[in-house]
Amino acid sequence: MGESETIICPFPASLRELDVCLETSMKSMGLLSNLTSLTTLKLRDCCNLTVDGFNPLIAVNLVQLQVCGCNTLAAADMLSEVASHSQRAKLLPAGYISRLEKLSVDDICGLLVAPICSLLAPALHTLEFLFDESMESLTEEQEKALQLLTSLQNLSFYYCKGLQSLPQGLHCLSSLKELSVIGCEEIQSLPKEGLPLSLRTLYMRGHSAEIEEKIEKMKRSNPDLSVSYC
Repeated sequence: MGESETIICPFPASLRELDVCLETSMKSMGLLSNLTSLTTLKLRDCCNLTVDGFNPLIAVNLVQLQVCGCNTLAAADMLSEVASHSQRAKLLPAGYISRLEKLSVDDICGLLVAPICSLLAPALHTLEFLFDESMESLTEEQEKALQLLTSLQNLSFYYCKGLQSLPQGLHCLSSLKELSVIGCEEIQSLPKEGLPLSLRTLYMRGHSAEIEEKIEKMKRSNPDLSVSYC
C-alpha cells in the first residue's frame, strides 16, 4: 500500500488557521490535504517536511501563508503547483483567483518567477522575505516577475544577509506604500532609479552611511515620506 493510501489526516477539515512550528516528525504535506477551509497557514522550522502529497485545494481560501526554516520545503514548491493547476484548469474551481493577501517566505529566488507572481497578483498586498542568506541580487527575470505584483503595498526584507542590492525596479511598484529593510548589512546603496513615489513609510536598520545620506536627500524631495532607522 502506497504512502498516499495510508496517510491519516490529524486535523479536522473545518480548520481555518494552522500554525506548525519545530515539528520534526511531520514529513509530508499530505497530512494537511483535507484542510481546504484554511485561511491562515504557518509552517516554521519543520525541517523534514516535504511537498509530497500537497493538495492545491488547500490554497483556495488561503489569505495568509508563511513558510520558513523548512529545509526541504519552500512556499514556492506549493505555489508552483497551485499555479500549474490553475493554468490547466485541474482540481481548482473554474475561474479560480488567488485570495492570498500576505506571504512570508525565506526563498526569494524560488518565489520570484512569472507563474507564481501572476497567480498572486490579484490580492497580494504584503510580501516578507525572511532570513534568505543565499540571495545576492535579482536577475532580470526575477525583476520582471516582481513587477507582476501590482497589488503590493508592503514589502519587507528581514535579515537577508547575502543580499547586496535591493530590486532595481522598485520605483515601478506604483502601489507600494511601506518598505522595510532590516538586518541586510551587505546592501550598500539604493536602486539607481530610487524608490516609488507612492512610498509613505521606510524602515531601515543595518545600513551604510551612504544609504542614509541618500534617504535624507530623498526625504527633502518627498515630504510625505516617513523614515525610521529602527
